[in-house]
Amino acid sequence: VGFVANPDAVKDLGRRLAGGAELLEQAEGISQQVQNHKVVLSAVETKEKKAVSALSAGQEAEARLHFDSAEYFYDAAVRAAQRSLQRDPTSDAAMEERLRGGVALGAFWYHRGHMDKAEKILKEAEVNSKSSALSLVLAEAERFEVLGNVYRDMGRYKEARRQYETAEHLLVRSETQDERIEATRALLLAEQAWLLNKQEKLTEADNAMTAALKALTAAHAGKDQEALATGRLGAIQHDEGFVAAAMTNYISALQTELAPGADGYSPDAFETLQNMAVGQRDLGKGTASISTIERAVNLQKQQLEAEQKVNEQVEDKALMASLARSYALGSELLRGSDKTKCAKGLRWAHEALSLQQQVDGDVLKMEQADILNTIGNVQSDLGRYNDAGNSYKASLSIHEKLEPNGNTATTASVYGNLGSLLHRQGRFQEAITMYEKSMKLQEAVLAPSNPDIAVTCNNLAVS
Repeated sequence: VGFVANPDAVKDLGRRLAGGAELLEQAEGISQQVQNHKVVLSAVETKEKKAVSALSAGQEAEARLHFDSAEYFYDAAVRAAQRSLQRDPTSDAAMEERLRGGVALGAFWYHRGHMDKAEKILKEAEVNSKSSALSLVLAEAERFEVLGNVYRDMGRYKEARRQYETAEHLLVRSETQDERIEATRALLLAEQAWLLNKQEKLTEADNAMTAALKALTAAHAGKDQEALATGRLGAIQHDEGFVAAAMTNYISALQTELAPGADGYSPDAFETLQNMAVGQRDLGKGTASISTIERAVNLQKQQLEAEQKVNEQVEDKALMASLARSYALGSELLRGSDKTKCAKGLRWAHEALSLQQQVDGDVLKMEQADILNTIGNVQSDLGRYNDAGNSYKASLSIHEKLEPNGNTATTASVYGNLGSLLHRQGRFQEAITMYEKSMKLQEAVLAPSNPDIAVTCNNLAVS
């Protein structure tokens, strides 16, 4: 109660406390004395760290005290800072408090996968300032950076690039020699490199992320940021086909991301584990890849279950979606094993679909189509051909709704899988039709030398 900056918030909290009347009087007195809202934000960040530590130690009751109120107090800080800004619209201090409060609240929702809410809060946090004060410039640059991350993860790449470039322009314009400026610019370079990777500009992404990693080290940005850039560099190298180099970077990143005593595990750690599992499979280490993805699943389940126990009202959609990816990937990795492991893979694929549907709500997303394709693959492996056919058709239905022109390699892959299923059933003419559809899409979107086209040609010839 001692750091609450909003009397209304205090009252609401007080009603839930035993002996509320006496505590309310004390809290209202304290809230009137609180002038510096940076204290509020600092306290909230401390609460979140303590909450995760308590979760890791299995102290759920203590975690609830910290975690339950974190978002609540972020919101209180934003409203308190807004009132300060209304009282003195030209105050640099009030503008900075409003900015930092909005960025903190926006980042809270971004990291939990609530992109629309994060976008709205971050846009509302904009202040009209012409000040060159370093702390204000850094706060505004951070707002643009987080908003850029939101747009990037929503697939709105042009808007993401615009936010990153605006942040970079702000920092360059400040003409201040300060380590914080250099660290922020290095972070921006890393985010822009990851945007290039999302756009499949792999060589540019590799060069940019390598430069970002060197800049982060030079600016002493911190081990967490260096680990994030290292893991992402590994992912880029993996996509380029440099699997051994990628594995080296994954291992290096995980040494920080999964270090003992860390305040919980970030989504980046889980993504690194997922990428490592794929790398191990690509290097022919099937047993190791399954062990790695099982480790990711177990860690994600533990963290999600703990979060749900202490904070049921804030769904961590980012963690749910990450767990869905782990389940789906594990399902694919278990293919080709004995029937018991294949059956486990099918259960995991259904778990993935259920989680993804919870995350997406009533909105169809391509992730659901991909998982349905995986379910079809496993059902086909188990000889459940009718079920597999229905899964492939359900996947294609989503593709057709989201990509009316159908010009994607993933759509081609589903057609090819359905063709293989029909071939197994001896329905050769229908299989030929599916292979022809797959071939048409592949020729439209893939390079002529792509081996997937050769596979489809072979399948078509056999049918």
